[in-house]
Amino acid sequence: MVAVLITLSATLLFFPGSALCNVVQNPPDLIKHQNDTAEIKCAHTVKDYNRMLWYKHDQATSFKFMGYLNLQTPNPEAEFENIKLSGDGRNNGSLIISRLSVNDSAVYFCAAYYTVQ
Repeated sequence: MVAVLITLSATLLFFPGSALCNVVQNPPDLIKHQNDTAEIKCAHTVKDYNRMLWYKHDQATSFKFMGYLNLQTPNPEAEFENIKLSGDGRNNGSLIISRLSVNDSAVYFCAAYYTVQ
């Protein structure tokens, strides 16, 4: 069986006037087998931020935008067919990657963001 290493990291986007806040991403790292499913959870405490964005960074490419949660509406990018975004962009969300392959070995980032209406 092939082991797939998924490394995680967390980041938070700050904008002028934003207060220092907390973002937590769990688990800190994962080791999974090929064809397994991995779930990465992200939570933030940024008042009025209503989007949670997900990015992938591997050795072969720069950061790739995977999609986002706008409130409770998932918006995955078309090229990421094996992901599911769930939760609420205002506080807690999950990135679920199914049918893991070696190409999924990467560092994943979540970020909190707000939209101006």
